Amino acid sequence: MSYSIPERDWKYLRTINRDMLNTLCLRINKQSETIIQNPDKTEHEKYGKLYKHIHNSDKIIADGFDDWRRSKIWLKIAVLIREELLTDEHIENLSDETQERIQNIKTALQED
Repeated sequence: MSYSIPERDWKYLRTINRDMLNTLCLRINKQSETIIQNPDKTEHEKYGKLYKHIHNSDKIIADGFDDWRRSKIWLKIAVLIREELLTDEHIENLSDETQERIQNIKTALQED
């Protein structure tokens, strides 16, 4: 199996990149709101939890979206799958070859 991705699939993934990033940021922001609005925590506890949440979220954003190059796309796809950003609808728009490889990645992630 080739490790490259077909040109058509690469172009498609580039077109949905921004939408997936916005979806992730929306999720992160909503989780941040929940942390901040927790009445059972002190302001300092909220700050600490929010700091950790943002730190962890920055890593997810970096792993999934920074340095978006064709040579690294399979690593990015694995992160997008793990974070449930690459949806079945997205995957249906990809070639059979890419869909098969994505299924293999999903299987591997489930085994972890």
